[in-house]
Amino acid sequence: MPKTYTPQQLRQRLDRLPRLQLAALPTPLDDLPRFSSAVGGPRILMKREDLTGLAMGGNKIREFEYSIAPAVESGCDVLIHGAAAQSNQSRTTAAVAARLGMKAVQVGRADEHAQIQGNLLLTHLFGAEVHLPPPEQQSATMQQTLDRLRTAGHKPYNTSSDGAAYRGIAYVDGFLELWSQLQERGIEPDVVYLASGAHTHTGMVVAARALGLPLRFVGISPSPRDDEVAAQNMTQLAAEHCRILDLDLEITPADLESYAEFVGPGYGVVTDGSREALQLLARSEGLLLDPCYTGKAMAGLIAHVRAGWWTAEQTAVFVHTGGTPALFAYADELGLELPEAKT
Repeated sequence: MPKTYTPQQLRQRLDRLPRLQLAALPTPLDDLPRFSSAVGGPRILMKREDLTGLAMGGNKIREFEYSIAPAVESGCDVLIHGAAAQSNQSRTTAAVAARLGMKAVQVGRADEHAQIQGNLLLTHLFGAEVHLPPPEQQSATMQQTLDRLRTAGHKPYNTSSDGAAYRGIAYVDGFLELWSQLQERGIEPDVVYLASGAHTHTGMVVAARALGLPLRFVGISPSPRDDEVAAQNMTQLAAEHCRILDLDLEITPADLESYAEFVGPGYGVVTDGSREALQLLARSEGLLLDPCYTGKAMAGLIAHVRAGWWTAEQTAVFVHTGGTPALFAYADELGLELPEAKT
């Protein structure tokens, strides 16, 4: 029999680790009855990780409680991050740096959404030093920036790579919170859907398997990738979570189900499915998704419901990982038009 742990045993292991207090927790677990009816499928609940509080929320705020704690302990004074111009993680990196009294640096790229709107607007507002080189120069600019900071006597911490495994540890904690909420309401879900970059997905799976739960998780990738390779890579990351928490578990690729078919032409490109998901949730529940992550994850859930994966008698939980500010940089792609002026 596989070894299992109680929630209290998992909590004890988590409590041994350094942790910051950044997020407004617990986040709500909301029923979406009108949306469930609109898609003609299961009961759908939404775990509101978009409401983690700081900087308009998102899963990175919860993740940073664990992953940035080592930066504080080791005396780092700069948080740096590099990704797309409208990166949610760059926005939250800048906000957390401001909260902690540290310098923030974003090394983004001059992509088609490099406009002072959405996440990039907020990154500037939080006082970050922002660089947007051409995409082909981003990596070199990041290294040059790190070198310059170190030469100037700073101790930078890259929120993408430094302490990365601890971002998944945060979602071991996050799943304990979710599972407690479900138990309090007597709900036994059939599946959990989420945007699957890596850490949120792996952390939740590790927690569920540690508790001995056969709960199915379906990840929807926001980026093009090979599903089998992604599962192998996430398995290695999950093993690192188990090592950190001293858990005697074997997480297999079968535990880390993930689909890249809903990405469309590429990362950050709005698809017909994500556009429909955004509008359907907004118009049925008054709730917002983002175009890069949760919009595509919800498009995956909708497609699977329509394909008969889930019936009205079942229950799905959708983890809203945030990213809503990016919406404001995607107005042209969302298919909305101003009404014609009356004469």
